[in-house]
Amino acid sequence: MKKVLLIMFMLAAGLLMSACDEVVDEGPDNIKINLVGLKGEGSLEEPYRMKINVGETVTKYLEIEGDYDALELLQGQFNHGMFKNNQAQESLTIKSDKDDSVLLITANQKGDYMVRIKGKDMSSSAYIQVQVSDPASYKERLRILAIGNSFSEDATTYLGEIASNLGVEEVIIGNLYIGGASLETHWNSIKNRTSSYTYYKYSNNQWENKGAKSLVVGLLDEPWDIISMQQVSGLSGIESSLQPYLDDILDYVNETKLTESTFVWHQTWAYAQNSNHSDFPRYEKDQTLMYQSIMDISQNYILKHDAFTRIIPAGTAIQNLRNTEIGDNLTRDGYHLNVYGRYVAGLMWFKSLTGLSIDELTYRPQNVTEQQMNLAIEAVNQAYQTKFQISN
Repeated sequence: MKKVLLIMFMLAAGLLMSACDEVVDEGPDNIKINLVGLKGEGSLEEPYRMKINVGETVTKYLEIEGDYDALELLQGQFNHGMFKNNQAQESLTIKSDKDDSVLLITANQKGDYMVRIKGKDMSSSAYIQVQVSDPASYKERLRILAIGNSFSEDATTYLGEIASNLGVEEVIIGNLYIGGASLETHWNSIKNRTSSYTYYKYSNNQWENKGAKSLVVGLLDEPWDIISMQQVSGLSGIESSLQPYLDDILDYVNETKLTESTFVWHQTWAYAQNSNHSDFPRYEKDQTLMYQSIMDISQNYILKHDAFTRIIPAGTAIQNLRNTEIGDNLTRDGYHLNVYGRYVAGLMWFKSLTGLSIDELTYRPQNVTEQQMNLAIEAVNQAYQTKFQISN
């Protein structure tokens, strides 16, 4: 009988110990953790929700109120109403920046996971339910629609050739172009149903001017996998210029598009330091100030918006190259990109949109040297890892 009681006691102790191992809310509870731009409440019962493909990295903005020594980023599963930590699991790579203001999650393996963000030795937590899927079959087909202007034209000029060179079988790109168009201009065109866009389309390995069209014509022309948006360059670092036009455009596109397209934000580049663009005085004619203003919009506004899962850091890729032997020689007129600049931007688009490796790239436009190609690959890879910070 004593032996039975001892066994029962040991089992109960084991269960209690196991239960203690599962207890997730121990320690002081004096900080508040929010992730901006994700649906959900962040609790264990109603976690934030994120969908991501294998190989992709999603960046989201962190807001933490209160004092703490360090941040712990844990991954595991949700079992029987509890978070079960499994740090041996490498299905996700989770990082924060040095200020704990940005969270980066990279998906390594298909599955459903739970991420817990907490202060060290604290109970305060935010939970993210992460659903990881196999990457879209971008190797077979890539369909991208840009709602933009001459800067989206710059960025997509060589995108088709780059994608084909890196193994994509079918590339379809649409660029709904209004020269110098701001978000306000785009919204007014939508609202007034005007055919104010020039619709450029890349298919069958060539660009074609489809003439004057309304936005809805381009939007319904293909079941676009990805739709990009951007602000006009002169306002790209001015937060007050974004709304209400951005949300109005998003609402309209969501109601009209043919399929479950992914929205991405095109982070554009700062002007050359000697630029004579009429909007450059907004940034005191200072390239560094303009670049940082664009980064502030990307990091502090777009990351907080639940519509955008990805940012294309073309501005950072260009700035990375300006810090190399290339120097400030990436534009043709102080703001529009030259051939090499367009090549770099196209490469940044491909890497950001597909998550595929660019290291085996061999395509380069005429007069772009192999050394310049290698510098572009390095700058783009660095920008893909640190979207808001210039690499040394």
